[in-house]
Amino acid sequence: MTAVELTVVTVLYRSAGMLAETLPTWVRSAEGLPVRFVFADNWPEDGCAEIIAGCLDQDRYRYLPDSSNPGFAAGCNRAVAATTTGHVLLLNPDVWLPDGALARICAAVAEDPGTPVAVGLAMHGGEYVGIDLNPVSLFIDRSATTARAPLGPSGGAAVFPTELYRRFGGFYEHLFAWGEDADLALRLHASGVRTRALDLMLPHAGGHSVDGDDRLQGFRAFLLARNRLLVAARTLTWPLLLVALPVLALAHVALAARRVRQGLLRPFLRGVGHGLRQGPAARRQWTGKRFGFATLLSYLTVRRA
Repeated sequence: MTAVELTVVTVLYRSAGMLAETLPTWVRSAEGLPVRFVFADNWPEDGCAEIIAGCLDQDRYRYLPDSSNPGFAAGCNRAVAATTTGHVLLLNPDVWLPDGALARICAAVAEDPGTPVAVGLAMHGGEYVGIDLNPVSLFIDRSATTARAPLGPSGGAAVFPTELYRRFGGFYEHLFAWGEDADLALRLHASGVRTRALDLMLPHAGGHSVDGDDRLQGFRAFLLARNRLLVAARTLTWPLLLVALPVLALAHVALAARRVRQGLLRPFLRGVGHGLRQGPAARRQWTGKRFGFATLLSYLTVRRA
């Protein structure tokens, strides 16, 4: 079996505290493996560079700072563009790697090098592997107990053949920090690319970059509302989109009541408005195959291996 060369790609944003906990586990898990690291740091002033330098030899990683904070999607694309290995593992900085985890990931890639791999995440009291479709929210974290295969990998722990990721343009950068993995998953699936689920659960803290900051909570509410509409506009065929839009409209009405209780109605409504206005332009920016009724039927009937 050919050895798999893998680059762990991580986007950092206010991540120094978490990275100090998780990075040593990555280094231990990578011991003896042809694994490299690329860090796209969107908040360079918090000291991640020093933490990385203290854990890794200089010739084993690249550090790409950008104080303008272009977002998670752009950070991933920038980091993948800097890789030289055949596969990339997109990994959030608040995910721990148990000993042997990277060896199992590399072994799974070696079995089928051309297929993306969704790696499991244990978070919020549950276990999830990749992305699933949902009739109300359009896409959700896929429960590990779901019988059908993942729609695509979750951005928190996702393996892609590097050439495939680049060929599909990577993540749609305008989504900034939410839904970019679902957008890519829908586009890949519509084009016939299937994703494997790996029976490996990585502990995931979840949401470290917005914890304790009310301003970022408002921005997150804006993104959740806007990006769901943009993903639908970009990736669904017209017939499926016309069916999905009324359902999404009802879902947003229900979500608005929750945002009122959270004090986040204003950024939520602003996100809905932006999504409706920007949808046509977002759709024009993807000219490849889109996810329609035939693809949906195929997805719902394919069981995981």
